[in-house]
Amino acid sequence: MEAIIKLLILLAISDQELHDKEREYINRIIKNLKIKIDIDNALDEINTKFRDDFDTACDFYLKSINNEEDRKTTLHQMRELAAADLIVRDREIRFLELSKKSWPDSVQ
Repeated sequence: MEAIIKLLILLAISDQELHDKEREYINRIIKNLKIKIDIDNALDEINTKFRDDFDTACDFYLKSINNEEDRKTTLHQMRELAAADLIVRDREIRFLELSKKSWPDSVQ
């Protein structure tokens, strides 16, 4: 479940900014999943682990979600998050395309 949150965080920062509405959405998902994860700590961990290698970070967390139902749920949440700030940017679209490429059977 932590990988789902980290993917959502990566998607949120794909435009170089974590907007308030995106943060609110991710916190809502964290609460719904009943897990304890701090967005800022997770972001620090991602930055430390992957530096500025966005694609490698995305690939790492995408590959760590193996369950088909979790993949479908994650894709749905990513679509919702991409629209949370009401602007879907090129890097957000690219992120969703990476997801579809990694999980071709999960895309509806």
